[in-house]
Amino acid sequence: MIILNAILRIKRGTNNSRYVRKVQRKVPGIIYGKKFLKNELLILLDHDKIFNLQEKDILFSKKMSIFLENKKFLVIVKDIQYHAFKPILLHIDFLCIG
Repeated sequence: MIILNAILRIKRGTNNSRYVRKVQRKVPGIIYGKKFLKNELLILLDHDKIFNLQEKDILFSKKMSIFLENKKFLVIVKDIQYHAFKPILLHIDFLCIG
């Protein structure tokens, strides 16, 4: 099982996402799921770790555990947004399954 550590993201918007990607080398993301979460959770993940996992094609095929502020979320990847011509990830969506 893949284990990822996430940081809670408070600010929303395009400018904040660009800043996070460029300066902090993080990927903005979201965890949602109607059964298990009341509201969606905005998160930040390490870009290089996620990028290496998606290159090996194991990111879409396995369940993952995301640790966020001492809570564990069992998730699967629903969508990844890529940059048009640069080898970077723009955004990642997770569906909470437990």
